[in-house]
Amino acid sequence: MSGMQIFLQVEGVREIRVLELPSSATVRDLVKAAADQGLADAEGEAAEAPAVFTEDAEEPLAPGATLEAAGLRHGASVHISRCKKVRVTVHFNGKERSESFGPGAPIHRIKRWAVGKKGFNLSDQDAADHVLQITGTQDRPDDDVHIGTLVQGRRCAVEFDLVPRKRVEG
Repeated sequence: MSGMQIFLQVEGVREIRVLELPSSATVRDLVKAAADQGLADAEGEAAEAPAVFTEDAEEPLAPGATLEAAGLRHGASVHISRCKKVRVTVHFNGKERSESFGPGAPIHRIKRWAVGKKGFNLSDQDAADHVLQITGTQDRPDDDVHIGTLVQGRRCAVEFDLVPRKRVEG
């Protein structure tokens, strides 16, 4: 039975943690190990029970599956969240676009959607010159941050402004 390191992000916490588990552990065991470290609530009513998502996945992993059977390998990145989807709204030039993503979707994927054809359809140059900033703040999350870490309170939603990369100070 070989062990594996799992990189973990959880709802409401941006810090990446590392869990060491045997490959024979189940997805449910992963949630319990995270809860034992105070990172996730292992219990909850069925509608609010935490689920485990691989990075960029839209559907959660089966709780009874072993980590190996779920396709996780040493160094895998996962996200634990009670949100099965996160509603993302992006504001740009007086317009807004919204889409739902799995909580393990990284910010770079959200930006790619926002600047692409289903978002604001920016040119490659304009896309490169803009970043996502949490609405009402100066907070610009790093590209590898999972969208689910930005959820606050009971709302499974996050709002961004698409802003110029360079801040003009005057």
